[in-house]
Amino acid sequence: MKHLIILLLLLYTTTGAQSFTIKGKVIDASSNEPLALANISISDIHQGTATNKNGEFTISGLEKNDLSKYLIISYVGYKIKNIRIDKLSAGKLNVIKLKRSILSSQTVLVNGTIGNLRNTPASFSKIKREDIDENYITQDLPEYLSYLPSTTFYSESGNGIGYNYLSIRGFDQRRISVSVNGIPQNDPEDHNVYWLDMPDLLESTEMIQVQRGAGSGSIGYPAIGGSINIITSSFSYRPMFNLSSTFGSFNTRKYEASFSSGLIKNKYSVYTKLSKTLSSGYRNSSWVNFNSFHVSAVRYDKKLTTQINIYGGPISDGLAYNGLPKFTIKNKKMRRENLSYWEAGNNNYTFKILRRPSEIENFSQPHFEILNDLKLNDNVTFNSALFLVIGKGFFDYDGSWTVYYDDYFRLKANGIDSTANPANALIRAQVENTQWGWIPRISIKHKNGNLILGGEFRKHKSLHWGSINFAEGLPVGVTKDYKYYSFNGGKDILNFYANENWDLDRKINLLAEIGRAHV
Repeated sequence: MKHLIILLLLLYTTTGAQSFTIKGKVIDASSNEPLALANISISDIHQGTATNKNGEFTISGLEKNDLSKYLIISYVGYKIKNIRIDKLSAGKLNVIKLKRSILSSQTVLVNGTIGNLRNTPASFSKIKREDIDENYITQDLPEYLSYLPSTTFYSESGNGIGYNYLSIRGFDQRRISVSVNGIPQNDPEDHNVYWLDMPDLLESTEMIQVQRGAGSGSIGYPAIGGSINIITSSFSYRPMFNLSSTFGSFNTRKYEASFSSGLIKNKYSVYTKLSKTLSSGYRNSSWVNFNSFHVSAVRYDKKLTTQINIYGGPISDGLAYNGLPKFTIKNKKMRRENLSYWEAGNNNYTFKILRRPSEIENFSQPHFEILNDLKLNDNVTFNSALFLVIGKGFFDYDGSWTVYYDDYFRLKANGIDSTANPANALIRAQVENTQWGWIPRISIKHKNGNLILGGEFRKHKSLHWGSINFAEGLPVGVTKDYKYYSFNGGKDILNFYANENWDLDRKINLLAEIGRAHV
């Protein structure tokens, strides 16, 4: 969103004196409200001021030789504007257009990978906050992004809320690098992305970049299908409190409350959001109950920006992971069925088993981030991201088929005598995981481009186990506490890379990346 800041300047010379004074007023043209504490300074001299609560300022004692200097206007959240003093007209309204910039804390680890139109040698699309405000309601990210070129999605529940899967140029999301604030989101064990564990993330998103096809990854290693880079935390520069509710098809509802402190002492800002999304789902028993929270706090120092993000939310839903036969597509009633098993005859079912209402999921996976942006000088910036992700939950699913493949739930393998054939089983699969890491990066601007040197250290551990919630024909003494399988997973990742974006001339740009990863 572009904001206009109107600066009223009166330039005059006092009678019989060699000095002059600049007076002005800074306001936000979108709301006509004054911008208090905007920084006003003169280049090359230690003279400046800040606007008062009415957005007004005065700078006195300037000499004629100061006419070639620049008036520098800066305000958090806007790009700095430099105006040569002799270009200002006395008694004339000087209008300055300032483009809103992403807060420096939000560029941590992603600034070097944000493409520029006609400059970055990759095919990409950008989605800004104003686009999200216009188009987002309750849908998950895969559906929202599916309107971009060469991007498709499918939804297990049928209404874009819950388990959704994204493809770019035919490559599924396991072959797409997904990051939030530069932090990888692909599961280290199966490389999939579980969007429902980040419910209502779009409501707290500032910008999204989608790169199509092979190219540079957002933290140094490439992905064949492309990459998705999500930048969160839509800070407001004025205090804000908002309550909203949304209602839609299939008994879909969303309730939300958000709060922003605005800028406190021109140094701090806090943003919080709570929301709840409910839906009965398009397919039978594919309901969702998603709770979402997002808390961000940022501190701005002269050269250092520090931000803390905590987001996630406990979710529960009814499972709907089996597909349907082709002949149901044109039948509105049949295509809403949610089956755990079916056999098809001539354009009809010969045998089908409906999914039980007890086949559900509960999971929670909060994310914790500490992001730092240190400006060493005008050309060198150091970024750091420390992160922790903790996941825990279960899904209960129909396991009747497992008796043919799991040696009667491994009862015999575990020394339990079973003469019966257990059937009609409901399996509880428990998943617990912990992932933490550090991603440093240094960005160096040089004459013809930008060089990024970075690395990643990530450690992942998990626990998986399964128990038999219910089954017919189980031996006496086999309870829900019996774990018929249990195993640990783990992955350590160490990665270093160098990325160079070099302008050969005004028409030719080269992007090169080299890296080494140990997994």
